[in-house]
Amino acid sequence: MLPMNRRNLMASVAATTLAGMVGIAVPQAEAARRAWTGWSQLPGGGATYDAPSATSYQGVLYTFVRGTDNKIYVNRLRIPFPGWSGWSEVPGGGLTTAGPASVVYRGTLYLFVRGTNDRIYVNSLTNPSGWSGWTEVPGGGLTYWAPAASVYRGVLQLLVTGTDRRIYLNTFRRPFPGWSGWAQVPGGGLTPSGPGAATYNGRLFALVRGLDNTIYQNRKYFPGSPGFWTGWSQVPGGGLTPDAPDASPFARRLYTFVRGTDNRIYQNILNSFGSWSGWSEVPGGGLTPSAPASAPYFGGLYVIVRGTDNAIYSNRLTLP
Repeated sequence: MLPMNRRNLMASVAATTLAGMVGIAVPQAEAARRAWTGWSQLPGGGATYDAPSATSYQGVLYTFVRGTDNKIYVNRLRIPFPGWSGWSEVPGGGLTTAGPASVVYRGTLYLFVRGTNDRIYVNSLTNPSGWSGWTEVPGGGLTYWAPAASVYRGVLQLLVTGTDRRIYLNTFRRPFPGWSGWAQVPGGGLTPSGPGAATYNGRLFALVRGLDNTIYQNRKYFPGSPGFWTGWSQVPGGGLTPDAPDASPFARRLYTFVRGTDNRIYQNILNSFGSWSGWSEVPGGGLTPSAPASAPYFGGLYVIVRGTDNAIYSNRLTLP
């Protein structure tokens, strides 16, 4: 990682809903029960040209980025001590021209990237054995964007945007039968960015930026095999983004994050009754030229972004 001069990511903002985002503010009684720390740079320096990825594994928060040299780097946070580890290259070599994706499945951390040949590669960490090294995800497939991954009903779900801008799914089941191969997500749909993925309330959510820059969802239920998709519908609350969405379940809600067309970071929250809050800015100001990442860890929800100076920043939500 090449260190960058730190700049202040903070920006003074008065409005809850700004240009490029249209939404409904979170009710004050609800917002009062939430506390954001504000944006701060991840210790260790480091810079990236793409969206980060984050996931919690064995009591540690792992943050992954594409370095400015196209190698893949990791920074680890352990609470209450000793804090952030600083940036180091993910073992196994490997290069990528897009942001990474990470997920934990059956005791193993899986890291996915777009290779320089546009194929999709995986590297897995199983403690205490270490990293497996990079191998291509079986089934072929090409993408120009970052992948997304989640776990649904005991199966790893890997989503990518194909070179035809359609959204494809490859599933992995351990110990067998392995990878399913790539198949288009039912419902059609096109996106000019990578997808987002999260599991919440018994459903797999696929989230994308539409060709009109609005945010769409497709939900997978499981009334039978291989499951039932609802088809694509707009995420309530309006809102626009020039990048991929991100989502994480936290405190019995699904938090969806996007980069707004004004480069600010916005959230839309789905509760267990199926109601969305509408889009509102993540408190603390902050700007990003890429998609955000999020992950629950140690009683909080971390949102991690690339700053306008290409350094990596985090903001943490806690609930009393």
